[in-house]
Amino acid sequence: MGLADDPKVKLLGGGFLLSLFALVSIVGFGLVAALSAFAAPPAGTPLVFVLLEAVAPYLVASALVGMLSFFLLVGLTVAAVRSASVPRNDRLARFARLLERYSSEARRLGLSERFEPTAEERIEALKQEYVDGEITELEYERRLQELMNEEGVEDERARHEPTPTEYEFER
Repeated sequence: MGLADDPKVKLLGGGFLLSLFALVSIVGFGLVAALSAFAAPPAGTPLVFVLLEAVAPYLVASALVGMLSFFLLVGLTVAAVRSASVPRNDRLARFARLLERYSSEARRLGLSERFEPTAEERIEALKQEYVDGEITELEYERRLQELMNEEGVEDERARHEPTPTEYEFER
């Protein structure tokens, strides 16, 4: 599931774009009001007061819509970061372990555990390799058994080594 599929990201992104459009529109109307007040000021009034009176509502509205845009942007950023997945694979985990050897900060953060694939992800990748025909059934069973042993699976059916007659029966 990507960022574009997340409904919260879509909603916040749409709200942010609409608020930016509203902000640009309000600023445009404020400029038109300032130019019209500057072009034909009432007689006897200082120009500063005329401009301030013409532009004040647009300044307040643009400040409010600007704050709304800012909060929507912060929400969009938080939602996008939360929904983005952290890539997990053995190469990244190996690199993180190397970093942890040299950096105490990396050890404190536990980078290698963060990047190491879970048992479920490894099993799914192994299944996909088997389905794609990249490995044989025997290789699949052997590697699955290794994964189960590494993860300490206590299921007797998963630990059961098939006998040659059972292989014959499965064919």
